[in-house]
Amino acid sequence: MADPFDPADYVPQAAAAVGLTIAPADLGDVTQAFAVLARVAAQLMAIPLPEETVAAAVFIPDDGAGR
Repeated sequence: MADPFDPADYVPQAAAAVGLTIAPADLGDVTQAFAVLARVAAQLMAIPLPEETVAAAVFIPDDGAGR
């Protein structure tokens, strides 16, 4: 069985991985908001999808540099 998800561990690690600084005064609020999002996502992820489901294309925005 997988370890239970802990937003208090995940949020600082994820922020560091993408180079995002979260002020210590804001970390509690960010963690609480992420915990809510994780609960909602868990409900969606629990819905099984048929094998024939095709993933949507990934949108990559153009920054206009190639013009």
